[in-house]
Amino acid sequence: MTESDSDVFSLPDEADTHDHDYHQLVVVLDGHTDFDIQGNSKQLHTGEGCIVPSSDGHAFAGLGDNRIMVVNLPIPPQKSITDQEYEIVSRLFDRAAYFQLNPRLQILASALSGELEQYPDDPMLARACGNTLLSSIRHQIDNKEVRLRGNQLDIDKLDQFIELNLSRRVHIDQLANFCFLSVSQFHERFKERTGITPHQYLIRKRIERAQSLLSDGFPPIQVAEMCGFSSQSAMTNLFTQTLGITPLRYQKQHPKY
Repeated sequence: MTESDSDVFSLPDEADTHDHDYHQLVVVLDGHTDFDIQGNSKQLHTGEGCIVPSSDGHAFAGLGDNRIMVVNLPIPPQKSITDQEYEIVSRLFDRAAYFQLNPRLQILASALSGELEQYPDDPMLARACGNTLLSSIRHQIDNKEVRLRGNQLDIDKLDQFIELNLSRRVHIDQLANFCFLSVSQFHERFKERTGITPHQYLIRKRIERAQSLLSDGFPPIQVAEMCGFSSQSAMTNLFTQTLGITPLRYQKQHPKY
């Protein structure tokens, strides 16, 4: 794919307006941002993003805590890019657009951003991460209808998505979308496959992570937040109902070291 570079950072609360002579792909990793491209404005949330063609004026501002990943593509392209690759990029950036990543690409964007933050001064890594994300998003945008063909329940991949987002509020419709199923189809197939409902499965996953974190010595109030419970008391109630023991007593009886 084309030579590009990428970066992860937060947008300031103060709005800024500019344009530039390179294409730009923006993905919101966490939080919320405001974007306006040539008068077409939209508030972007986690997992959403936009395509900004070169020289299209745009304004942006962060809304509280936020993290975005930006991929910049120079125009004209680097010499290493082929004519075919240039044509693909040109079609993708033919006009400004907003998009929402499917859950699989949210996992990818999160993983790539983690690598960028781990090694911020590695230009080869920045190019590789940028090209990977760009190519994957291009396939999603080009194949919207094709993506509906899946209709399969891959528990292993579903677990990866749940584990990545367990500290947040995971909605059943997100899980259904991840499997390319309607909510009713997902609920039916999930229960057939696992014997429990998706909601019960999420609770089990939260309890399992809470057990691990408590054994690691994390305080219960922090464990509740890390496991996506609405409060420590909510975790305590569910934990006690499920295991017959309070989180604090469990922690005392099951130290990892």
